[in-house]
Amino acid sequence: MLKNALSKISNTFLQNPGDELSARVTKTNRQVLKASKDKGKIKYSATRYPNGTVVETKTTKSK
Repeated sequence: MLKNALSKISNTFLQNPGDELSARVTKTNRQVLKASKDKGKIKYSATRYPNGTVVETKTTKSK
C-alpha cells in the first residue's frame, strides 16, 4: 500500500520547495502516510489498519 501511495504522491505532490511527505507506524501498528503541497492548500493522507483496511483522504482548501 505505502509503496503504491508513495509512487502516486511523488508524481503529483513533491514538485516544489516546501512540499512535504511523511510516513510512520503508530503504536497500534497503523501505517500512516501524509503529504501536503502549496503551503498546505492540498493535503493527502492514507492510513492502513492492521486488519488491512485502507482509508485515503484528500483535502483541498479554496483560495
